[in-house]
Amino acid sequence: MGFYGASMRQLASRTGLSLSNIYNYYPSKSAVLLEILREASSAQLAQVQGAIERAGPGVVERFSAAVEAFLGYYIDNPEIGTVATSEFRYLEGEFRSEVVAARDETQSVLTRLIAEGVESGHFGTPYPHEAALAILTMCSAVTVWYRKDGGLGKEEICQRYSRFALSLLEVRPTTTRRRSQ
Repeated sequence: MGFYGASMRQLASRTGLSLSNIYNYYPSKSAVLLEILREASSAQLAQVQGAIERAGPGVVERFSAAVEAFLGYYIDNPEIGTVATSEFRYLEGEFRSEVVAARDETQSVLTRLIAEGVESGHFGTPYPHEAALAILTMCSAVTVWYRKDGGLGKEEICQRYSRFALSLLEVRPTTTRRRSQ
């Protein structure tokens, strides 16, 4: 139904709560949407940061883990991903600013990893900020076509998208990698 298609009365009915109870906690549909996006952004960022910490010291591995975790969150939570990518546009003012700040925080994590990779010679892109934005946008768009009963599983999709992301960064071979003979 989307943001404008659903009323607070319908939200109450679908959640099994009274309309007055919903209004007790959320003064508007925008406040409900903000809470959904606030929780999703926080959980997704925590998933990304945890994946980076577990990935080890290499920047390529940490970056790949971050991309896979970001995308994995949307694959595990397709409804949230759809709301995050399609309904965000209805937020205004402080609510919009809060969600933008949360999204910027996740983008900043990727931007820092990319900049680190450029500095260490692993990545060749001259545009770390824009590359991070493009990669997050690419991953977020998976919510448009992904279905749990589709032909590709979560792990395969995450690995493919990580590879696409690394291609965007112009990964450079290092002396520690073996070249095919």
